[in-house]
Amino acid sequence: MPISELLLEAGLLMLVGMVVVFVFLTLLIFATKLLSKFAGQEELPQTLPAHPTSGEQAVPEHVVAAISAAVHQYKKNQK
Repeated sequence: MPISELLLEAGLLMLVGMVVVFVFLTLLIFATKLLSKFAGQEELPQTLPAHPTSGEQAVPEHVVAAISAAVHQYKKNQK
């Protein structure tokens, strides 16, 4: 086979492969969009605020003081 015929056959094979992949990916996108419409959207549960409101203290002050003292004692013993 002459080189020109081999190059023509290789180009045709490459073109067919690219078209097949393009069609497959297009169908996959449409199928995914169609399934997402059928599935619908679930309502997300309402979450509590991450930070307490201004009038509330998340941790009592005596607990914060105890934790701070424990951390200080731990760091002192590690030296």
